[in-house]
Amino acid sequence: MTTLPTPSDQSGASRPSLRRRAVAGLLLAGLAVGLAAAAPAVLPGAWQAWRLRQAADDPAALAALRLPAAATEARLGAEIDAALAAKDAELGRSLVALAEAQGVPVSPERRAALAALEEGATARGFADAARGFATGRGEGLPGIAGAVAGDLTGYGDLRDLWTEGGKLLRREPYDEVLLGLSAVGLALTGVTVASFGTGAGASVPAHAGAAALKVATRTGRLSKALGATLARSTRGLVDGDAAKAALAAAGRLDLAAARQTLRGALRPGAVRTLGELGTEAAGVQARLGARGTLQALAVAETADDLRRTGRLAQGFGGRTRAVLALLGRGALVLGSGLLALAQGLWLGLAWFLAAALFCRRLGTAIGRMIWRRPVRRGAARAAKPVAQESGPPVLADGRAG
Repeated sequence: MTTLPTPSDQSGASRPSLRRRAVAGLLLAGLAVGLAAAAPAVLPGAWQAWRLRQAADDPAALAALRLPAAATEARLGAEIDAALAAKDAELGRSLVALAEAQGVPVSPERRAALAALEEGATARGFADAARGFATGRGEGLPGIAGAVAGDLTGYGDLRDLWTEGGKLLRREPYDEVLLGLSAVGLALTGVTVASFGTGAGASVPAHAGAAALKVATRTGRLSKALGATLARSTRGLVDGDAAKAALAAAGRLDLAAARQTLRGALRPGAVRTLGELGTEAAGVQARLGARGTLQALAVAETADDLRRTGRLAQGFGGRTRAVLALLGRGALVLGSGLLALAQGLWLGLAWFLAAALFCRRLGTAIGRMIWRRPVRRGAARAAKPVAQESGPPVLADGRAG
């Protein structure tokens, strides 16, 4: 005769099940608390990393995402003070315009100092421009413009070719970059004594950019990466024989012969590299002016960075110099923040994966609470004999005993 389990046996069998459910509930509650606590720290960074990754090919959008963290009142004030100390009124105006666009206040004292600097700029302009034209070491916007103009007219290239080429012939230390850029500048333009190259040759963008590269090199405002590129491209570009022949032709005032000599001596690959850099620098100069070009050359590392600077200027206009002052190369490329960007994206992905697993587990638990499991057919059939044996005995004639 089969006996049914007593209530005490059923309660004992259900205790492990209750304990498992309690442990599972505690684990779900702990996971929920952990996800809620991690969300404020993980999700904003992941969202920002995703937006930065999407804006990687758009310098204007990339800079717009990074500006709120950099354009603080203290930082903008310090940059305006630095612009005033450098007598760079153009950069000061750009910083004030950016501060207004970002809703950052600028003190009346700084505005007054900037206005005074702009008023006195005209009086100093002519002397600075003349000094830049003569020496190639321009200070301030007029001085830099004068230095660039000296190279564009051919005077600056002839001056540097004579100075650095003479050092080469005398076996003295000389600047290969200045000598190479001067040779390329003369080779790119048809310089004549009468016109100093003010004809069609001076409008060549590559020459205009090469002039800006020379000024940046001379004044120490060229980035290390671009300086290394120029050094590789100009190393041995002009040898002693070519310099001697070019200087001899220039001494006879036969600048056409000097130009032809230099063209035959220059390596085509180096000329293409310098011409590409010069063309991109000229494009930046058309948008940002002489000082803005030098500022871009200080942060750009490749010709592609210069192209990105032009696209940045399309988006920010007169505020571009301020953006470059605050963000540097970070306004152009993701740069060193690429590792942090990947980390933010992976943390966000891990959070969403954990949240998905939590929701799946929680849904399963809720479903088990609402819908009971159906009784198996095998268990129902096994219960029937038990019910029959528990009834009264049956006699041989079919009557109940």
